[in-house]
Amino acid sequence: MEIYDDYQCPVCLEFEQGDNGAFVRELAVKGEIAVMIHPMTIFQDDMPITRENSRRALIASLCVRDPSKWLRYHDELYAHQPDELQKGGFPNEQLVQLASKVGIPAEEFAECLTSPETAKRADDVTALGFSRGVEGTPTIRYQGQDLDWSINWRETGQG
Repeated sequence: MEIYDDYQCPVCLEFEQGDNGAFVRELAVKGEIAVMIHPMTIFQDDMPITRENSRRALIASLCVRDPSKWLRYHDELYAHQPDELQKGGFPNEQLVQLASKVGIPAEEFAECLTSPETAKRADDVTALGFSRGVEGTPTIRYQGQDLDWSINWRETGQG
């Protein structure tokens, strides 16, 4: 299963904190499915404030180099998602604090946040998502097919 999401997307938050998000994690923990999460910035130049918030969070997620801490940081980003139109949402100071909260060294993390190389990687992973036909987030794909994340998979047997 592939999940394309955006940390600034309120609908992605709904998926992450909803029953389907929990169901996907349960299946992954049981070893019944493999899950690949592809964070990206779905918002573009027509929404500059939202795009910048999203991009800062995406860059931060790329700075988590310890795989055992990545999902915890991912969850923290969603738990602290600012309003879509909040100027300066996901400020670097907060992103560093969240990293420290999950056990990531602050100094190394802060350096990565401001690195031009990390910013380029963020733009590259976003471009990759678009090149794979992602038009909105969340996009949930299983065996190459997009799933309707808005219906309860436990009840319908679609997960």
